[in-house]
Amino acid sequence: MKNITLKSLAPTLCMLAYSLTGHAEGVLLKSEPKDNAVVTDFDGTIKLWFNGNVSERSPSVVVVDANGKRVDNADTRLVLGERHRLTASTQALQPGPHAIRYRVITEDGLIVSGILKFTKTDKSANEAPKP
Repeated sequence: MKNITLKSLAPTLCMLAYSLTGHAEGVLLKSEPKDNAVVTDFDGTIKLWFNGNVSERSPSVVVVDANGKRVDNADTRLVLGERHRLTASTQALQPGPHAIRYRVITEDGLIVSGILKFTKTDKSANEAPKP
């Protein structure tokens, strides 16, 4: 019986790692607002982009404030023609930390979920006093 060394398995392991990461569906690519962002001018729209098509089955975006109160309008939309982008709108946000919880199902049936955080600040708090 031959001994199989790690060195001889390296090419196979590299190809396996590439296939698992290079073709993963449903990975969140970017968001508006970005994770851990501090925003002053927030237009009330949450946008999430994924690296593959999202299924029309139950996409979810929920936005909560620091007290856990839901502040989105429960209107998650999969953008038709761009089935890799979700949008949702929020009520007028008070200054403070907020969290975005998302959950999608890819066309392959994988469930992808996560949490993004951002902080809404008041414009007047960021303005320096005039001399």
